[in-house]
Amino acid sequence: MRGSTQIALVVSLAVLGAAVEARADCQYVRGSISETMILAPNDPIARTLGTVTGVLNGAVSAVITSPPPNVRSLDIFVTKSGDMLTAIGMPMRTPVPGAPAGEFTAHVDLMITGGAGKYEAATGTMTFDGQTHNAFGGPGVSATDLTYQGTVCGPNIKGDGH
Repeated sequence: MRGSTQIALVVSLAVLGAAVEARADCQYVRGSISETMILAPNDPIARTLGTVTGVLNGAVSAVITSPPPNVRSLDIFVTKSGDMLTAIGMPMRTPVPGAPAGEFTAHVDLMITGGAGKYEAATGTMTFDGQTHNAFGGPGVSATDLTYQGTVCGPNIKGDGH
């Protein structure tokens, strides 16, 4: 009976160790984004390309995947270290009262859908807030400046205590 108890204990510790290893840590992310509308013949609604500072330092591209009234976006971040984070966004723009046509406040709620490298199997949420300038100017003219913040969790993420 003693041998069976030892085997059960070893198996229990192995299962517990695997469960701890599979645990996802979370990281608070924040920074800024400066993006510009770009030519994208295969994305007829709109595509942006931008630079990202802060925790996700690198680049971002967003494609509007559905038009108003239920606007959705696919947002892809690539960090300078080569990690990729993907998200589905729900962008909203509101005209700035008294400002020239094409000036909008921008807000986006994002649901993290995964990625690669550090962000493989990532989950979480982020928000963007900022302002769009010359929204009707087209590629190379329309630009948006945003701040982002949120929480990203995943098996390859080291928690930062936030």
